[in-house]
Amino acid sequence: MNNRFKFKGLILFSAIIVSVYTVSINGFTNQPSSTLLVADGNALYAAKCATCHGKDGRGTPNWRSKGQPDFTDKNWQKSKTDAQITDATKNGKGKFMPGFKSKLSDEEIASVVARIRTFGK
Repeated sequence: MNNRFKFKGLILFSAIIVSVYTVSINGFTNQPSSTLLVADGNALYAAKCATCHGKDGRGTPNWRSKGQPDFTDKNWQKSKTDAQITDATKNGKGKFMPGFKSKLSDEEIASVVARIRTFGK
């Protein structure tokens, strides 16, 4: 019976250690850090956005003449909320910007928005 008590205590102790480790890695909300979002956003932006918006976020001359934003412009960054950028990414904008809601998850779109925000810094 004494060994049984020690075994249950060891299981409980192990569970506490794993829980503390998980919270310390992910935080209490279990949300990825903004650094991870940007890292994922870099790859997604390069794959889905850079062709039109440019690797540097400034856009391309052909598309800028059609109203494409320059993501490095601080005034543009200040004038747009994350919700507005998310909406444009999900649903598209005008006849030239396609929507990605069927191609990217909400988390992936959030990571692209985080990447777009880094262009203004």
